[in-house]
Formats: sequence, C-alpha cells, structure tokens
Amino acid sequence: MKKYSALGASIFLLFTSCKGSSMEPVSSSEIFLGTSCFITIHAMDNPSLVDMAMEKSFARIEDMEQRLSVNIPESEISKINREGEGQLSSDSLSVLEKALEIADESDGRFDPSIGSLVALWDIGGVHQRVPPGSEIEKTIETVDYSAIQIDGRNITLGQDGMRLDLGGIAKGHAADLVKRELEAAGVTSAIINLGGNVQLIGSKPDGSQWRIGIQNPRDSRGQYIGILSTADTAVVTSGIYERFFEENGIHYHHILDTVTGYPVDNGIESLTVIAHESMTADGFSTALFSMGRIAALEYAAAHDNIDIIIVDDKDHVYLSEGIKDKFKMTSTEFKLISE
Repeated sequence: MKKYSALGASIFLLFTSCKGSSMEPVSSSEIFLGTSCFITIHAMDNPSLVDMAMEKSFARIEDMEQRLSVNIPESEISKINREGEGQLSSDSLSVLEKALEIADESDGRFDPSIGSLVALWDIGGVHQRVPPGSEIEKTIETVDYSAIQIDGRNITLGQDGMRLDLGGIAKGHAADLVKRELEAAGVTSAIINLGGNVQLIGSKPDGSQWRIGIQNPRDSRGQYIGILSTADTAVVTSGIYERFFEENGIHYHHILDTVTGYPVDNGIESLTVIAHESMTADGFSTALFSMGRIAALEYAAAHDNIDIIIVDDKDHVYLSEGIKDKFKMTSTEFKLISE
C-alpha cells in the first residue's frame, strides 16, 4: 500500500500585532509553481499603490514559471530538454548559472541536470513509484552538471538523456523577483511565502523582528521545534516530510541523492537555510541537506552569508554560529546540541 503526503510549507510565520503600522496589512494569494503563493504587505510609502504592487508581483512569478517549469511543454527549459539544446532568456540563464554555482560549491550534491532522475521517481506525481535498480543505475548516468555547456545564451546538454530541472531553486528566484518588485514600489515591510519559501522585506512596521516557527518534521502543520527571530532575510527548509510516499513500510522522500539515485538517507529530517537571497537559501537547503550534518555545519561555519538549522532522526537540533542568539527552542521532543 502506498501513501502520499504533501504537508506544504515547512515554515510558518507567527503573526503578532504590529504597532505603528502606516496601513492595515494587505494579503493576496495565487497558485503558481504548483503551490500556494502568499504575499502580505505591512507597510509601503504609498499604500494606494498596493493593488498594483500585488498584481505586478504575481505577474513576475507567472512569467518565471512559464519560462522555467518542466511541466509546461513550451517553457524554455522544456524545449531544451526535448532538443538537447536551445536558448535561455537572460533571467533564466541567471538561474541556471546560480544552480551551477551551487552545484560546484556542493560537489554536485545539488545538480540542475537531475531532471531525468526526478521524472523517473515522480515523487508527488501520479506515476510515483520505486523504480527498478537497473533503471536508476541507467538514469543516474545522465546526472552530470559539468556536461552542461553554455555559450552566451545557448545551452547544450552534453549527455544523452540529460534533462534540466530547476525546481530546487526556482521558488527562491521567484521570491527574489517579488522582493525586488515590491521594494521598487516602495514596500518597506512585507512577507513573501511561496509554498514555505519565506522571504522577508524589512522588519515589522514597529521595528521589531519577525518571529518564524520552524516546523516539527514529525508533527502536523503548525507544530514547531522552535522560533527564529529575524528580519530582511530568506528562510527556506528542505525536509523528508514535504513530499513523499511509503511502500512496504519504507519512506521515500523527494530529495534525491545525485550519487546513488535514491532518496538521501543520512539521518537529517529537515534543514533550514537563512540567507539574504532566497535563491541562495533555496538551492543550499537541498545541497546542504544532501551533504550531511557535518559537512553542512562546516560549510555554514566557513561562509558568513548563510546560517542553518538541522533536525535529525536522533531528536537533535543543530545551529550554525550566526543564529544561536536568534533561535529559541520550544519543543521538549528535541535537544539542542552545541558543537
């Protein structure tokens, strides 16, 4: 018997009253990128422009989805996957280049050429299954980001059967696009939540920090392991509970190991990245999850542009140095480990 679960957002914002706000918060939501996209504006220079700002923001998400989604046959990515080559617009190219940068930084643990492997498992889709080992072995040979050739805006997939999939970074890029759109419209305080990828603009209108609940990976939505206080940052989580199915008592989640071809199995249940740029947080949440706890903490310690929160299957929570004074444990189920 198979079960499917999609708990959605792994990070939940704790809304409290905001004294001194120049406007009542305005919220709007649309379905893009296969998920619910929420925008809440708390303060802006000219509140009469709020509707236009919302409209332009969602238009940016839709435009990006039309270009990058593997589920849209005429997207730029789909055309390249069919033909093995093609052109990307300048914005789409910037996303691929960022994905390749993260692939380099993670020794391929994050890999935008993983599309054929993702399609083979189809976790969360109508054809999800545990593929035969022989199919996995054959498909894993198509995963090699170093074979992607870029000449200007021309892209060539240098491996037969290779397919691009930028799903591990696209929502982050969309959040960055929305942030830039809103800031250009004079927004000074807002929350962008694209299926759990959270991007904060500024602080709360009263100057205090936002409080973000970090999801308990074993519990129902809205149950937290602790609270993160932060402002003007992106917060993105990858977890084994987001998209998965079970077969014969085995849990198969959607974060695939680019070496073995199977779901990553390293004891991590969730990994949250806090960074200024949402695309960075999105890509590295997958990359560091796949790298494992020790390598992830070492990477965060060596790079001051990201911080991380790790929850593992031994009931332990690990924090990088930069957020130890910003995170407060609230769950008695887990123990905070100092390293």
